[in-house]
Amino acid sequence: MKRLGFIGVGAMGRGMCENLIKKSGCPMTIFDVNEENANYFKGKATIAASSLEVFKNSDVIFLSLPNSNVIAEVTDEFFKEGVKGKVVIDTSTSYPMATKQLYARFKEEGGVFIDAPLLGGPAETAAGNAPCMVSGDKEEIDKVMNLIACYADPIDYVGESGNAHTVKLAMNFTSLSYAVTTAQIFPLMEKMGIDTKNLFKIMNEGPFGNWIFDFYGKKVVNRDYRLDFALGLGLKDMTYVKKLYEEYNVPGFVLDGVLDLLRTSLKDGKGKKDFSECAATMYEYLGLNPYKEA
Repeated sequence: MKRLGFIGVGAMGRGMCENLIKKSGCPMTIFDVNEENANYFKGKATIAASSLEVFKNSDVIFLSLPNSNVIAEVTDEFFKEGVKGKVVIDTSTSYPMATKQLYARFKEEGGVFIDAPLLGGPAETAAGNAPCMVSGDKEEIDKVMNLIACYADPIDYVGESGNAHTVKLAMNFTSLSYAVTTAQIFPLMEKMGIDTKNLFKIMNEGPFGNWIFDFYGKKVVNRDYRLDFALGLGLKDMTYVKKLYEEYNVPGFVLDGVLDLLRTSLKDGKGKKDFSECAATMYEYLGLNPYKEA
């Protein structure tokens, strides 16, 4: 029986970890820098005092962390301890080039590194049906596919290391750019006297209707910015996409406009707010009330 470890049991990690505990039958050790997140698993898993303690006491370690810099700090400790025989599965949205470097070093030192980011949000991970892309050595992935299947469905293999994180960024760029479009157009339409709730209905029932438009359009029109995905994390993802364009020395064009609005919103203190709250910045620019009236 494999010993499992999970580092980062916040909004996304909690659902994954809970499903692994329920469905795998394997012992679990967890760590989170947020004590409240960790304490949720009292009586369900062993709560470690550090990421390194999780690593030492686990055969397969799952990561759900904010960015590639944090992942580098955590895995540096792993390398000092020795990674031979260990499997690390990164479920975060990470920078692909950093992922490729970690994969190569793990392989050189006798370990396994798999990138396996998810689509969807906390509700999907809790339900165990979050779509997942995986990449790395296929034979090694096959050995842990039953574990990933505890929280993910469908699971798509997309090739060599870093591909899954690259594909995830492509999907986030497309979806979050669409979300920013709704955040810009509906405040402008309201300023021009258009009934935006009716406009949203017309668009959503026509060719514009899709999950992203429905999800973010409702939030923007109703000024309902409940937290599902933090704006700061969205900015991080879009910054990673910008770095990919820079790898080939080409401009991002549309991406640059998205980044402008997100950075402006971040200056206004919205980094930990929901991604949709970038619409509040547009409402403010247009002299409209950015929030629901009490």
